Amino acid sequence: MNKFLEYTTTTFAIIGIFSFIFAVGAIDGGYNGLPMNDNWFAFGICTMIGFISFAISLLSQSKIERI
Repeated sequence: MNKFLEYTTTTFAIIGIFSFIFAVGAIDGGYNGLPMNDNWFAFGICTMIGFISFAISLLSQSKIERI
């Protein structure tokens, strides 16, 4: 069970990092001839997924420390 929680923590942390990268990419652009990426809905969805993934990661990490 302890290994499962460690893998869960790592997986959700990686998902959180990539979600924030995708969120910034959804609204990036508008410089050096690049068209403006104005997808605020995708930004909001990716940001919420990132926050939720980091919260799950922190909660599972605290459970590992209690075991």
